[in-house]
Amino acid sequence: MKKYILNILIFILFTSLSNSQNLDSLYVSRIIDTISSKYLNEKRSIEIQLPRSYDVMLEKKYPLMIVLDGDYMFNLVGGSVDYLSYWGDIPENIVIGLSQKDTRFKDSSVFDNLSHTPITSTAAFYDFIVNELVPYLTKNFRVSKFRVIVGQERTANFANFFLLKEIPVFRGFISISPKMSKNMNNYLTENLSKTKSKIVYTLSSSKRDFESIYKNVIQLKNSLDSLNNENLSFKSILFDKENHYILPSVSVPNSIRNTYSMYSDIDKDEYDSVISKLEISPIEYLRNKYQRIKDFYDKDKKISINDFMAIEEYIEVNESFDLYEELSKLAFEEYPETILPSYYKGRFFEETGSPEKAMHIYRSAYNMNEVEGLTKEYLLEIAERIKEDFNY
Repeated sequence: MKKYILNILIFILFTSLSNSQNLDSLYVSRIIDTISSKYLNEKRSIEIQLPRSYDVMLEKKYPLMIVLDGDYMFNLVGGSVDYLSYWGDIPENIVIGLSQKDTRFKDSSVFDNLSHTPITSTAAFYDFIVNELVPYLTKNFRVSKFRVIVGQERTANFANFFLLKEIPVFRGFISISPKMSKNMNNYLTENLSKTKSKIVYTLSSSKRDFESIYKNVIQLKNSLDSLNNENLSFKSILFDKENHYILPSVSVPNSIRNTYSMYSDIDKDEYDSVISKLEISPIEYLRNKYQRIKDFYDKDKKISINDFMAIEEYIEVNESFDLYEELSKLAFEEYPETILPSYYKGRFFEETGSPEKAMHIYRSAYNMNEVEGLTKEYLLEIAERIKEDFNY
């Protein structure tokens, strides 16, 4: 099996190449729309980027990513989302840009002097997003329940106020170089320590950021790192050389990847650092991984062939061949019309002393559908090898 184990490793390393093929001939589309707001007492223009598959997969719902400071952040975020989803690193998203070129301060920085929470124009902008923008997008586009908000500096701080509700309208937060208002660190630490919603929070800054911002980010990082709440997925990304204005260009793609870090297929890093050192069943780990994807991202993601092959590698390396029977059952749940369940059932019989049963199982899969990286011809080759080895 050494040759096939090598194939598994290659498949894990380069699986993203095949993930892109389904999107190859499709393109993102962009729309300019206008919303009349009773809270803002004006019309607001929004820019909408629809995923490549939006007009093809008509039953599919997509995460919603709202980008504050859209006048300069929308293209950066939209391009990163399209690139990362093209390679299968993240799911496709509907991306919304809110231009705030002339309204940035009044939208995001008018606070009460005592509580330091939004009042007047900033409270109105908050209500616009919660009560008008999100409902409008939910009604008119196929959006899932997982919503992300992206902001930088003032708007990054403003985005945090959505976390102070018991049931936040957003569950993903990308906070780039936030200029925190007074008490915000305490507000965040208190609320995230006890939140019952699944929250993914990514915080970033740089050593060459404004000194006051960087110091505050470090303080918040230390506070959130100390929290023990299974409903919170928090990561800080700290850069060395980028100044305040360059920072978004490197932080955006990294922060988006982190937001969907649980979604990605198993890669070499995850295999080496986590799976190879597991103290629980690797199949239990795989089930847990996909349950977390459902819990955090509101998405029933089918277990990828890549991830099945990663568990197969674990079984081969550790010679835990009894696990093949359980892996076959899981493969039948996910891919019942394919050769995958029969392949793992055959491996179980082959490695546990029943080669004749394995031979028949391999042959019986000939009428089933193939899967990526595993062919009917290969199963027949194994069956023929068993026949020759044991003179059946």
